[in-house]
Amino acid sequence: MRKAAHNCEGKMLRYLWKSLKRWRAIELGPIAQVFRLDRSTPVTRNGGRRVRQAGARHRRWLAIPAAPASQPYAPTGAVPAPSQPPAKELALIVGVGPGYGYALARRLAREGMAVVVAARNAVRLDTLVAQIESEGGTAFAYGCDATNEASVTGLFSHVAAQHGVPDLVVYALQSFGPGLTIDVEVPAFEEGWRKNCLGSFLVARAAARAMLLRERGTIILTGSTSSLLGRAGHLNLAVGKFGQRALAQVLARELWSQGIHVAHIVIDADIHEGQGREDGGPQSDPEHISETIIALHRQPRSAWSSELDVRPWNEQFWEHC
Repeated sequence: MRKAAHNCEGKMLRYLWKSLKRWRAIELGPIAQVFRLDRSTPVTRNGGRRVRQAGARHRRWLAIPAAPASQPYAPTGAVPAPSQPPAKELALIVGVGPGYGYALARRLAREGMAVVVAARNAVRLDTLVAQIESEGGTAFAYGCDATNEASVTGLFSHVAAQHGVPDLVVYALQSFGPGLTIDVEVPAFEEGWRKNCLGSFLVARAAARAMLLRERGTIILTGSTSSLLGRAGHLNLAVGKFGQRALAQVLARELWSQGIHVAHIVIDADIHEGQGREDGGPQSDPEHISETIIALHRQPRSAWSSELDVRPWNEQFWEHC
C-alpha cells in the first residue's frame, strides 16, 4: 500500500510540474503578462576577476610574435601580394562540451589561434583551458546561455572588450530529446528548438554584426543528420536543426558579398567521446572533424563552401536513419 501511494504521489507531482511549465497569460488591460515556470539554468557569472585575467593573458599572447603563415594560392602570373606580418587569429566556440567541442578548441589552439570557449558552466571549461595552456596554446572560458539574448550579447561584449572581433565563430551546441510526436510535451519541443535553432540565430547574428565592421570572418553552424532528414522519434532535434540549416543558407546569401563566410557542416555520425558504441558501430573522431572546420575557415574566397557533410569512412550514407 505504501509503495502504491508513493507512486501515486509521484505521478501527481509530475503532472503538476508539467502543468506549471505551460505558458500562461495574465491580462492587464491592453497588455498581458506571459509566463511559465521552469528549472533555473545556472550560468557561470563572468565576474570582474575572470574577465580581467582573460584580458591580461590575451595581451601577453598578442605580444608574442606569430608563427609564419602559409602563403595563399595565387594564379600563375598574378602579382604577388605585399609582404605583411602574420596575423594572429581569434576563435570563439559557443556550446562547448566533451568530444567535438573540446577537440575543436584544442585543434584551433594548435593552429595558433587564441580560443574563447563558452558554455553555461565556464568553471568546467577551466580544466580544458588549463590543458590547452599546458600544451602551449592560449584559451579563455566564459559563461553563456546561448538561448538567452542578454547572455549572448554580454558574451560578445566581453570578447570584443578583452580580445577583439573573432575571426572564426563556431556554434557547437546540440540538444536531443527523443520521443514520438504524440508523446512530446510542449516545453521539451520548445527547448529543442531554442538550443538547436534560436541559439544559432543569436550567436550568428552577434558574430555577423561584429564581423561586418571588418568585412571578414567565418561563421560555422554545426548540424547533424537531422538537419536533412526527419526521422521517427527525432522531432525535437529535427525541427531545430532544419531551422538552423535555413538560417545558414539565408546568412550566406546576405553576408558572403560582404566578406563573411557562413557555412553549415552536417555531421552524419556518432561522435567518439572516449568510448565506443555499445553496438560496435562506426564513429567519427572529433579531431578529424576539427580538421574540416579548419579547412572551411581557410578556404580562399573564390571557392567557398556553404555546406559540407562528414561521416565515417566505414558507414553507408544515412545508415542509421
